[in-house]
Amino acid sequence: MVLRTFEGFTDCILLVVAAPPEILARGQLALEVYNNALAEGKASVKRVPLMLIGQDRSGKTSLKKSLKGIVFDPDEDSTVGIDVDRYHFKVTTETWMTGMRDEESTTDAEAFSFEHNAARLVAERLMEVDNVIGSERRADVGSENYGLEMTEIPIETQFRESSTDPEPIDSQKPDLLAGEVPDSREFSIEGDALFITQVQMSNFEEIAGRTETLLQDGWAENSGDIHSIMWDFAGQSVYYVTHPLFLTARAIYLLAYDLSQSPYDIAKPVVKQGVFKEFQDNFNLKTNLDYLDFWLTSVASLASQDQQTDIGHESEVLPKKIPAVFLVCTHADEPHKGCDPFKLAKEIFGTLKSKPHGSQLYDVFVVDNTKSGSRSECPEVMRLREEVLAVAKELPHVNEVIPIKWLRYEKALETLKNKGYKWISLTQAKHIMSKVCSINNDGEMLTLLNFLHDLRLLIHFDDTSELNDVVVLDPQWLIDVFKEVITVRPYHSKDKRFVDLWCQLEREGILEEKLLRHVWSSLIRRTETCECLIAIMEKFSLLCPLPLPVDGSRSKQYLVPSMLKSHPTNAISDLVASAQIPPLFLKFETGQVPAGFFPRLVLEFFRWCIDRFPRQEPPQLFNGFARFYIQPGEGRSVVLLCHSLSIELLILTSNKTFDTSDGNLACAVRTQLASMIKCMQNKFFWVKNVVCELNFLCPVCCRGREVRFCRNHHAEGCKKEECLHFFPDSKLVTGDKQVFCSRSATAQDNRVLVAHFAPWFPSEHDKVSRGV
Repeated sequence: MVLRTFEGFTDCILLVVAAPPEILARGQLALEVYNNALAEGKASVKRVPLMLIGQDRSGKTSLKKSLKGIVFDPDEDSTVGIDVDRYHFKVTTETWMTGMRDEESTTDAEAFSFEHNAARLVAERLMEVDNVIGSERRADVGSENYGLEMTEIPIETQFRESSTDPEPIDSQKPDLLAGEVPDSREFSIEGDALFITQVQMSNFEEIAGRTETLLQDGWAENSGDIHSIMWDFAGQSVYYVTHPLFLTARAIYLLAYDLSQSPYDIAKPVVKQGVFKEFQDNFNLKTNLDYLDFWLTSVASLASQDQQTDIGHESEVLPKKIPAVFLVCTHADEPHKGCDPFKLAKEIFGTLKSKPHGSQLYDVFVVDNTKSGSRSECPEVMRLREEVLAVAKELPHVNEVIPIKWLRYEKALETLKNKGYKWISLTQAKHIMSKVCSINNDGEMLTLLNFLHDLRLLIHFDDTSELNDVVVLDPQWLIDVFKEVITVRPYHSKDKRFVDLWCQLEREGILEEKLLRHVWSSLIRRTETCECLIAIMEKFSLLCPLPLPVDGSRSKQYLVPSMLKSHPTNAISDLVASAQIPPLFLKFETGQVPAGFFPRLVLEFFRWCIDRFPRQEPPQLFNGFARFYIQPGEGRSVVLLCHSLSIELLILTSNKTFDTSDGNLACAVRTQLASMIKCMQNKFFWVKNVVCELNFLCPVCCRGREVRFCRNHHAEGCKKEECLHFFPDSKLVTGDKQVFCSRSATAQDNRVLVAHFAPWFPSEHDKVSRGV
């Protein structure tokens, strides 16, 4: 019945010539069904990004190839920035095959395409009304009307901004045809009628053809299929600062670790590109385990930014908290010192599991990537596919049902991206949403953008006015733009007039605005675009505007934290030991210091120092270390030192014993610190959910910054930061006269001398004068 009634469905729905009423009626009904289906239809489109994270050379790219069955390459180049798959693939227990639309076989990605879901929905609706139109319409149509001239069905008019015919595609701007990158400003609302019409009509024709095929051939049930795109994050630390922009709480994470390295050894020195040569940062003393902890903390911070991940779940498959993290230990064929790779992997997994954020770890896998693409595939890779699929099926957001018109909007933006547009304004994004999808409610518009942002199909942060106006269509382009700023270009004669500025960036981490615009000149053509991108980079602390030029010039300058070099640790240790006032520590609930937090705090402190101490000398800024000479004539300075789990503040003075003015300075710094953190939370959405508190190091059980006897490592004199004993400053704020250490079993006197920490707090006289 269906084949007879709707034979030639495509011709019916696109009728533009004389036709008998019977066919015209079928075309009108088909059009009505089509419009209703797209307006009211829903679909379950199951997609979850898979993100590979971990240290440099840990085998992430080779792991990706193992999962996709690609032959192992022992000379695989390191990923630069982030490498994003162009096409989706189906997550199965078999090899994950990435498909392209022009391949001979039907791709798995078709299952979640707008065209496929729309055609399927239209076909279902047509089958429902088949019996009605099969008899009634034929009875009402007389044979005498077959030769009458009929008018055109006004299909196109419902898509058109004006009554003029659409221009041919060849009439697009020459720069698009020439392959140049257009700017979003060239995509104007007034001139987008052609684009809107082309999108509507191309979708219309394709869906009509697909519907007819489905009515003739039927379709298989695939509602349970899950699809994904893989993101391969570079392991070099210089790119870490860019990662918070692209990590999402709606993803599954594969944390790679190289078993040929001991987790407790100092990580290999970071290699950075210089103007004339590469150089190593030999003073960054993080262990391999520290880097694993860093990545876990970064993923854990996403949970607090997404309300759905905070909701408890009853699934027996998912870890206690999501996003789920799979620890994948690679190089199983060459484990450290010939040890059992499974035992070492289990030890690392257990250590991470005991961390505050260990509840997000799902399981550990021991992988030999050298077997990739061979007949004897690594069994652990096969198990990894199975477990990823099992977790993906249980994720709450994967099973959400969305309106089909959301897929239509995604298709429209994809078409625009394929034309070369990298980003558009929020106004333009909403305009397309209204014209293409008939979505005019601001709430639904924002929900739709958030949905696509969570899948990282586009980038849109609505937390501030500076970020809200930018909708990035091509995340890979944004990654490439950022790479140009956070790395130094090797010397080339064509850039010789900028060589001094490049050297300044390499040496001091300071970026001149004119160098920034020169670097972006090949990627960005308009000033407005530069300003928007600078706003994004500022909000994520990829670069920080300096309060004033450090060299006295008028040119605008930025601090690029990722370019700061580390300072020799021995000299810093000697400086810390010289402090007369006990240091203050900022501790974080998630464990590690959040990425980007320290440089942003340094800049907030810089601004405060300028207002409070106008005669200060230029600060000394390094990776994780900053010193402010706020009263150089009196020998006073403030030091900020970033550790893995805390930020340390020191008041340094030339006095052998601190006096009242030293105490006033310490008290002012402590009071201002709370204001700085509150300011950061108001300005940066990624800091809003950061929970931290001020602490002091216990002088009873941690003299010399080491634990006399460490239960965690069953060792004497342990200096690991996570084993040190801290107590919150709130114990002293409340005026407690007695504070006791409960950690040491052998201390003769476990009382903490409260007066030792008095400089950090207002004196009784100050409290009275302030009415406290």
